[in-house]
Amino acid sequence: MRCLGIFAAFFTALLPASAPAAESGWIGEQTIGEARLVSAVTATGTLQTLPLGLEFTLAPGWKIYWRTPGEAGLSPVIDLSESATPGLSGSFRWPLPTRFDAFGFDNFGYENAVILPFDVTGHVADSPVRITADLEALACAEICVPLAGRLELEIPDGAAMPSRHAQAIAQFAAMVPRRADQTGVSPSAPTLRIAAAAPREEGLYVELAEGAPALAELFVEGISDVAFKAPVAEGRGLFVAAVPAEGLDLAGKRLTLTVSAPPEFGEFDVTVSDGKAASAAGQATGLSVTMIMVALLGGLILNLMPCVLPVLALKLSSVLSAAAGPRRVLRLRFLAGAAGIVTSFMLLAAGLAMLRFAGGTVGWGIQFQNPLFLSVMIVMLGVFALSLLDRLIIPVPRFAQSLTGLAGGTNSSPYRGDFLAGMLATILATPCSAPFVGTAVAAALSGSTATLFGIFLALGIGLATPWLLVAVQPSLVAFLPRPGPWMAWMKRGLALLLAGTMIWLGGILAEVLSPAPAGDSVSADALWQPWSRKAMADGLAAGTPVLVDVTADWCVTCKANKALVLDRAPVAATLSGAADDGRLLLLRADWTRPDDAIAAFLASYGRFGIPFNIVIPADETDVFILPEILTSGSVMQALENAGVTAK
Repeated sequence: MRCLGIFAAFFTALLPASAPAAESGWIGEQTIGEARLVSAVTATGTLQTLPLGLEFTLAPGWKIYWRTPGEAGLSPVIDLSESATPGLSGSFRWPLPTRFDAFGFDNFGYENAVILPFDVTGHVADSPVRITADLEALACAEICVPLAGRLELEIPDGAAMPSRHAQAIAQFAAMVPRRADQTGVSPSAPTLRIAAAAPREEGLYVELAEGAPALAELFVEGISDVAFKAPVAEGRGLFVAAVPAEGLDLAGKRLTLTVSAPPEFGEFDVTVSDGKAASAAGQATGLSVTMIMVALLGGLILNLMPCVLPVLALKLSSVLSAAAGPRRVLRLRFLAGAAGIVTSFMLLAAGLAMLRFAGGTVGWGIQFQNPLFLSVMIVMLGVFALSLLDRLIIPVPRFAQSLTGLAGGTNSSPYRGDFLAGMLATILATPCSAPFVGTAVAAALSGSTATLFGIFLALGIGLATPWLLVAVQPSLVAFLPRPGPWMAWMKRGLALLLAGTMIWLGGILAEVLSPAPAGDSVSADALWQPWSRKAMADGLAAGTPVLVDVTADWCVTCKANKALVLDRAPVAATLSGAADDGRLLLLRADWTRPDDAIAAFLASYGRFGIPFNIVIPADETDVFILPEILTSGSVMQALENAGVTAK
């Protein structure tokens, strides 16, 4: 060992004097945390600002603090006044922190390893710089321990070449949120805008501009001795509770908001309003003209989805039967059908609002997870199917005959049947997610109650548009074929179509009533594995991109996506090859039964209905959410963007 030490000293002496170490020594303890000063350059050159970094390595469970530590803690501080080179000053640039809990308090900081970029100025260019940095920091786990000491670093004169620390410092510098300019645009968050900030009784409401991505985290600074809790989604923005909230007056205050909306993050200066303007703006933005148009278009497209076709066919049968009647009757029958659709959407919105107020899971089509609802639906479809086969005597109770108006009695009203058919069209439409419907439903379920009802009303009007068109212009019926003996055969065909829908609902009911599988069930398709957050996290940690398919037995669009895209060439062969080679992990989440984990996963991406397909790259920097109705091109493009297939 003595010989090895002599050899090492001799070898070190042979190194050129122009290659000094670009770092100081470590201070601290390995069992808690250590710190050192590192330089991105080997010499000062002509640089007016020296790019240094304060590097921390922390033992598992230990953390250090951000510039604003939260409810408790101490940020790292460096004093350069004892440096041999006079006049030095330094400033930190702070990478985006994470929120963590310490003793029940919300704190902000870093764990494992981090480099805080530290820019030093005040030196003379083309001259050596001798830095003495006195560090004071606090490392916390179950207890807090001071991490303090003296760091010494010398940077010689000469050409400023990148050191071996340059890349690591640059990586953490890239994680620093950029401050927004006078137009409110941050270079690191180009699509993110803050519309307004308004005070609340116990905190702050931050409203996002229309088109802004969903925020994952929000840090509020600017009020001394006041910390802010984790943000809670509310309407088109976020609410953050203040600690302490007693006597808090934020109106007119200047605050700094650091926001994270992966892959974007930025820093914004805002002035808190008096609350009135922001509240009104929030309502206007949440229920914008654009979103109303999206909802109308989505509802209109629902008429073409397979879920609604049985009811449309049923309506066609009743129209042909009444085509020869007075125009007034025809108009009223179609208005009754449209009223049934809109009424059903309003009832659905009311139910979702009450469920949300009660803290339950809300989503588009979740009623198909309820056995009672499925049973009632099967009975209703049976009533419609049997009524079409008028040669059969069906034991339908008198109150049911009165409601449906299909029994043909003297007291029955066709308008009641048309109204009920409209309601049935809405109910059968909910397991389908057409283009634009997912966007509208996400905005409705993440917005205020007024937004929820407004968007669902627009969806209902969109679905009812064919009914309304005929009500306005009954002469459109003239384009349909005239009634004749062929209608008897058509009614039998429609009855079979409704019977097929009953069988489909019966299969869903059997699946919902069957015992839930213990643990992770084995997928029927060996190519796909059951989804769980752990399986997804494990795959990403192993460096494997993940494709998640959220589906359900009651989701007709999901089945169409699988049959027409996922299980067909070229997508099927590409998925199979990538999965076999370990280049892609395929996970399928079954939402046939209620599942809080799947609902939370959907909500984390601002979605409340299915189908939902997402490709997550291994580095998780940019996820690719696919459209509700898949195409081979959209799937292949997402796989290419995630690096699964070659470009």
